[in-house]
Parts: sequence; C-alpha cells; structure tokens
Amino acid sequence: MNKLLIFLKRIAVPTLFILVEVLALGSYMRSTSFTRARLLTVANGVTGGVNERFSAVGDYFGLRKENRMLSARIVELEAQLAEWVEDPERVHIATDEFAPYLYGEARVIRNSVFSQHNFFTINKGLRDDVEANMAVLTPEGYVAGYVIDCSERFAVCMSVANRDFTMGGKGAHNEHMGSLSWDGRNFHRVHLENIPHYANFSPGDTIVSTVSYRFPPDRIIGIVEEFEPSEDKMNSHLAVRLAADLSKLDRVLLVKFMDGEEYDTLHSKYTTKY
Repeated sequence: MNKLLIFLKRIAVPTLFILVEVLALGSYMRSTSFTRARLLTVANGVTGGVNERFSAVGDYFGLRKENRMLSARIVELEAQLAEWVEDPERVHIATDEFAPYLYGEARVIRNSVFSQHNFFTINKGLRDDVEANMAVLTPEGYVAGYVIDCSERFAVCMSVANRDFTMGGKGAHNEHMGSLSWDGRNFHRVHLENIPHYANFSPGDTIVSTVSYRFPPDRIIGIVEEFEPSEDKMNSHLAVRLAADLSKLDRVLLVKFMDGEEYDTLHSKYTTKY
C-alpha cells in the first residue's frame, strides 16, 4: 500500500502537467478557424510523412518478390539466348523477329476494373518517348492493354477489360487464331471468337498474342476455361481466364513495335479495300 501511494505521489505532478497541456491545446484548437486549419495542416504533414515512410517500407519488402520475378525472367531470357547462340540460323531468325521491339517500364498510378470501358494511367508520357499503340504487359509478360493517349508526363492505356478492346489470339500449341474481346462482365475473363470448329482446344490450354502492330507475338493472354462450338457449327467460342490480374496492376512493361506504322498502313490499305 505504501509503495502504491509513493508511486501515485511521484506521477501526480507530471500527470497534472499533461492534463493542463491537453486542456490548453484543446482550447487553442477551438479558438479560431485559422488555428484549426493550421493544426490540421501540421497533422496532415506528420501523418503524410508517416504514411510515406510506411509506403517506402512496404515497397522495400515488396522488392523481394519483384527480384524473384525478375531473376526468373532473366534466367528465361538467358536460356533463349543460349539456344540462339548454339544455332546460328536461329540467331538470324531471332534478330529479324525481335529487333523491331523496344522495351520500357512504367508504374500504374490510376486504374479501373468495374466500368464497361476500363482504363489505367501510367507515370510516363511523351517526354519519356511513350506514344499511342504501345503494348502494355505485366512484368511477367502477360497482356494488360495498350497506350491510347499521352501527355508530357502521363499516358492513358486501354485495359483488356474494355468493351472496345480487341486483339488477335491463338493457341500456344495448335496455332489456331481468333479475335479476342471482352463482354463487359467479369474483368478476369475474355472471349476468343471465330475459332475454326475443328480446332482442338481443351480447358487449361494457353492462349497467346498473334503478330500485330501493337503486341509482340506469343505473349500470354490467358488460359482456356471453356470451349463451346458456335450455333452455326462453323466456328467455336473460347472463354479465357486472363493471366494478368488487372485489379493489381503496378509495375508494367511498355513495348513499341518500331515497324508498327508501316505494318498497319499496308495492312489497312487492303482490309478497307476488300
């Protein structure tokens, strides 16, 4: 009992001081609108700094996952390079096929997935040599969308989950091609139409990109979930689960097809004529 009384006596003065300070601060905060605004600004500055530090810490720990992913990508590319070096003829083919593509990186700063026309914004623009029709891939190389408009410092990209999005897709193993689009429902799922009825697809098959003036070939789009013949028995329909999680876009790769304008001009001349 004596120890408790001694302890209370010891903390009585500091406790009273703190109580008086709190009352004084509360009175000061309620005195004028200016003081409330000033204190709110200071508080936001402090909390903003704290949030920034936590964000930096989160980014730091997230680097482990990104490093593993990048390491795996490097290993894959090194393996491909080794195969090309061993086969001179393949080196020549690879140079012709891949040299026209230039790669860059950006970060998604705004994103939508619940609209009928979804877009995302990246933190690179004209001053970073970003331009319309550049393909956008996830760090794993999965199809995410493409650039449609740029300002000096930013660019807006059309998501795969957009009613206006279209691209060519094909089976990774059987090469049968079709037209890929989104029906406006589940942003995890797209559809591949106009597949020949005799094409052999099964759930779990991989769908990849075809050659186009936007996307490099053989980039993974997703995995077949359903394979249904069309009513006319001429073409089939594939429901494809997207490989990219569009709701979690962060770091992305930008791909520019250097010969894309020439390719599109020549192709459009005949598709519009006939």
